[in-house]
Amino acid sequence: MSDEQTPPTPGEEATEDFAALLAQEETQPTLQTGHIVKGSVIQIGEDSVFVDVGDKGEGIIARAELENEDGSLQVEIGDELEATVLSTEGEIRLSRKLLRGMQARQQLEAAFSHGLPVEGTVSAVIKGGYEVMVGGLRAFCPFSQMDIRRVESSDVFLNRTLEFRVTRYSDNGRNIVVSRRRLLEEAAVKEAEELRKKIVPGAVLPGTVTSLTDFGAFVELGGGIQGLVHVSELSHSRTGKPADLLTSGQAVNVKVLKVSEQTGKISLSMKALEADPWEHVAAQLKARQIVAGQVVRMADFGAFVEVLPGVTGLLHIGEIPRSQQGSLKDAAAEQAQITVMILSIDAQKRRIALALAPEGVSPGKQLEENVIQVGSVLSGRVDRVEPFGVFVRLGPGQTGLIPNPEMGTSRGTDHNKDFGPDTEMKVLVLAVEDNGRRIRLSRSKAQAQEERTEAQAYMSDSGPAGRGFSTTLGDLLRQKMKKQGSS
Repeated sequence: MSDEQTPPTPGEEATEDFAALLAQEETQPTLQTGHIVKGSVIQIGEDSVFVDVGDKGEGIIARAELENEDGSLQVEIGDELEATVLSTEGEIRLSRKLLRGMQARQQLEAAFSHGLPVEGTVSAVIKGGYEVMVGGLRAFCPFSQMDIRRVESSDVFLNRTLEFRVTRYSDNGRNIVVSRRRLLEEAAVKEAEELRKKIVPGAVLPGTVTSLTDFGAFVELGGGIQGLVHVSELSHSRTGKPADLLTSGQAVNVKVLKVSEQTGKISLSMKALEADPWEHVAAQLKARQIVAGQVVRMADFGAFVEVLPGVTGLLHIGEIPRSQQGSLKDAAAEQAQITVMILSIDAQKRRIALALAPEGVSPGKQLEENVIQVGSVLSGRVDRVEPFGVFVRLGPGQTGLIPNPEMGTSRGTDHNKDFGPDTEMKVLVLAVEDNGRRIRLSRSKAQAQEERTEAQAYMSDSGPAGRGFSTTLGDLLRQKMKKQGSS
């Protein structure tokens, strides 16, 4: 027997093809009202859009259903869409929602059975909810089912045409309950699924401020997904409270900093989208420049002063006379302005050292560098007294130490009693170290030098030039006799 198969005759082949087509057609479900089908747009007419629904044929959907409020079409040829079968008699009529004016109870019942969205107009506020006209029939929407969020006034929905989901249909259309919230929640779930793919560190997204707290602002990114902008990430500029910068409902752009794998919490930043204020510091601030700044915070070690938007310097506690520390705390509480001098700028470490500006010097002035020379006698004011010596302020950013042995007082003297804060005294500079940050002073040597200078001046005025302390007793007697003779 041969292994070769005998090919079918032309008649047999036609019979097999017909049988296969018949079997395929029998296995395919027939379209019925309420069925949901998927298809692609194949033609766009003036009033209708034609959709290819596969072997089932072509469906027709009203163009108005696919237009925005401004009348622009939302689909193009080749786009896929999903719709519900309204009718199969003569032609396949499709719909993505029931349009206003449709009064066929059968179609409204189909919307209830298959979850088809319907359009309704909110006509009145009644007890417990709203009266909604759907397809010429009255429906009821409870207050809780109108929106996901609570609204301030129930009248905001009056006379608006919105989409609803039919949640109850009975008594041949005499008892209809609808929900807008169901559709919003379903849309939010779909939106959230797509949005979560975009929420990754570094992404910049639009959002809406939903609530404000002392520690930050909650921002909704869409689909019910919220993230937190911590108060420190609101702006480079110092912000007392988020409410000083933002309002609920405000549209903002944010950058995703972190998404917690364990909790799903999203950390956001608005500050990251601002220009870095330190880029302009070198062009705007110089050492020994007098500027006006806002006291933003007090700490044990000093006061933080904002000298440019987003740029803060430290006024160290050692630069604040004790007599002024109380008033500076009040200034911090009121976010008041003070006048300071720039001591130094470290742009790499983002640090600015400040001192209180000399009295009477206005912002904008540039002071010359005050170089302290060893051996010079200067005037200063007592800043504070420590067990090992007395600190004296010589000028902005220049405070020196007089060790106890250099005070010129007897051993064991309580300097707190005799040298209170702001007591003025003259000192002699013994040493300048650490690039001017450590200055060693002497009060006793300044006094001794001042006494020598006074004595020399007196002797110079009372005797021949150049004699000084070499004046003899005979010289003094002769001077006295001359004065008596002239009298």
